[in-house]
Amino acid sequence: MPGDKRTRSIIEIFTLWFFGLALVPTLLVIYATAKYLAIQTVAWANRYLTQVAFDESRVISLYLKDTLGDGRFFFSIQGNAIIAAQNGLVREIDLSRLVPVWTVEPEPAQIFAPKLLFGFGYQPRLKIREKPFICLEDSYGNTLYLAGREEKISARETFLLKAFGLKESIEVSAPVPETDLKVKVRASAGGIVREPLQQLCVPLGGTLILVALLSVVLYSLAARQVVYPLKDLAERLSGFDPANGVDLCSRDSYGVRELAEIASSFGKMVLRVREALSELEQKVKELEEKNKLLHQARQRLEWLASHDALTGVLNRRSFMERCLYLLRQVRGEFPYVGILMMDVDNFKTINDTYGHLAGDMVLKKVGELLRHQVRKGDLVGRYGGDEFVLSFFLSRPEEFEALARRIFSSLCATLGSLPELEVGVSLSMGGTVTSCFLIRDGRDLEQLIGLSDRLLLEGKRGGKKRVVIQYIENIP
Repeated sequence: MPGDKRTRSIIEIFTLWFFGLALVPTLLVIYATAKYLAIQTVAWANRYLTQVAFDESRVISLYLKDTLGDGRFFFSIQGNAIIAAQNGLVREIDLSRLVPVWTVEPEPAQIFAPKLLFGFGYQPRLKIREKPFICLEDSYGNTLYLAGREEKISARETFLLKAFGLKESIEVSAPVPETDLKVKVRASAGGIVREPLQQLCVPLGGTLILVALLSVVLYSLAARQVVYPLKDLAERLSGFDPANGVDLCSRDSYGVRELAEIASSFGKMVLRVREALSELEQKVKELEEKNKLLHQARQRLEWLASHDALTGVLNRRSFMERCLYLLRQVRGEFPYVGILMMDVDNFKTINDTYGHLAGDMVLKKVGELLRHQVRKGDLVGRYGGDEFVLSFFLSRPEEFEALARRIFSSLCATLGSLPELEVGVSLSMGGTVTSCFLIRDGRDLEQLIGLSDRLLLEGKRGGKKRVVIQYIENIP
């Protein structure tokens, strides 16, 4: 259900919020504390190693003085021995049995901040895991091993050092007085830092558990005051319908005042939205009705612009445009075109005897009959007055005369017995047929229509109610 999904989403959001509110600061404090402890430990180790280096340098200086006596010697290291040279005299001094002096490690309380900084009375213990590596180095870079060993650093320690921005090893040096030698002391930073950090896991882990428990308590309080009321509000809103008249979002349904106000405001907002939607739907209906009337009016105007209002056939301009367009489109399929002109015999007498309404009735009937007699693709237009023009696209020129006489016979049979008139109505027709390729533009089409009109007049002079057809090989 959508309401259940929304409820689960709200609970998950609040759970993650409380967990993040408790966990993120705790992790930041743990990281800051561990980094501070690591930096202080490295500083302590650096001071300790420096003290070792200076103590060892003084011991070596005293040993060389006791061995060689007073005098200015030049010292160099060759293998496991020191070569002392003075005025061509060379002496070899073996220092391999010299025991290094290890400085006493200081107490942590002398180095770190107050105990409460790290928890409830917690004080980390410091020590160097392995004896530091000590060597003696001359001015040429040659070294003589004295004590200790190189300690390997693990991948975990490398990661910790990089996280805290520390180097992998701590190295200090001290010059041997009155010589060109110096003592170098080196130790792994990972081994030094890991010891106090491991000791720090217990108090910091306890703090993390305490914070987690506190976040659970805070969440339970917030869930009772916020999450469950919001869940109830979501369930009520999922079934809210202003039309049924039931106020599911009433203020009295919630014990928390803020949620009651939110529910009441939401109910009022829904009612206002419902009213606005109702008004909008009414306006949309009115707009659709107006668009429908506008579309109908536009269609009517487009029809009137291309058709004759009385007869319903094409007007003269539209007939010419469509005929020229079809000539270019169908000349490959239908190589011949026939133009048929026709008018009503004695139309002036009908108007004078029966009135113009009767004449309009005859023209309207002729237009209706012509629209039903022509084939699909043929055109019918009112050329002017009682004259009508028809165009036919043909495969063979012989088809034109058969079409013209069929239309002539059908119209004469129907118009000869009109109940509205006491006399019969007859028609005369004149038509020409020619190749479509001879009609290049509107002037050629006008000439072909003019030839058909002259044949129509010839038929009327010969006695009316006649059809005169002629094949035209060339348009003058």
